[in-house]
Amino acid sequence: MTESTEAIRLVVETDVDKQLVTDIFRAARFDLARIEIYVARGKMAAAPLVEALAQSHAHCAVLVDLDEASVPDATAHARQQLGLTDSAVRIFCAVPEAEAWLFADDDFLRARDDLDLESRGILRRLPLPEEIPDPKGLARTLLGPPKYWDFVRDIDITRACARSPSLRAFIEGISEWLSVDPPEMIERVGRTFERDVLASLISEVSPSDAIIWRTLDGTTYTAQQVKDAVEEGSEIGRQYASDLLRISRDLLRRQANRGLRDR
Repeated sequence: MTESTEAIRLVVETDVDKQLVTDIFRAARFDLARIEIYVARGKMAAAPLVEALAQSHAHCAVLVDLDEASVPDATAHARQQLGLTDSAVRIFCAVPEAEAWLFADDDFLRARDDLDLESRGILRRLPLPEEIPDPKGLARTLLGPPKYWDFVRDIDITRACARSPSLRAFIEGISEWLSVDPPEMIERVGRTFERDVLASLISEVSPSDAIIWRTLDGTTYTAQQVKDAVEEGSEIGRQYASDLLRISRDLLRRQANRGLRDR
């Protein structure tokens, strides 16, 4: 792919956001010389700043915090809330706050040797980043003030993107605008997330010795065998995931058709 040399102008809400985003870009190994970050001093000040930048620059975006059920919901709400009129301006949302991304690579955090046992216990019980009620408060309680958050530059961005849809959308969008080949970590995110989620669900709902899958040739597999295959990313694991996705798609299609008939 031909690489563009045009810089990206990114508007964020606070100085802390700028620091955090810069370190995330380092973790993704982006060329920081091609990304200019502007601080708007608040969400409502972000819209006029990014639109002013967009008058003379092609690639302008804004990153804001927004607590919504999904990334598309947050993006649509943010455009309406900010009153952005320039459709060329790209909107990224951190759900519910950019500080949630500090917890995206949970393995990295739990491996830190400067956390006490209580903090490690809290980290083990945390939900996915998007579901943490007060990421900003939790970050300050467990990780200290923002000056100690530069560890983000060393996280596994693959795992972080797999666990945080809003972070993945942000990284993918910036990568696209930089016109560089998608980083390996983006190509691996779907597979990593699929394996993590499926293996977790199997462990949650099925006894390890229960037969949960029978292939077309009559071969049967227990929950433990399927879980191991999924985690390994073997051919059997991929086939199971494919079958499960096909069944899920058919179920969703039937539900959608039923909803249309009931209108």
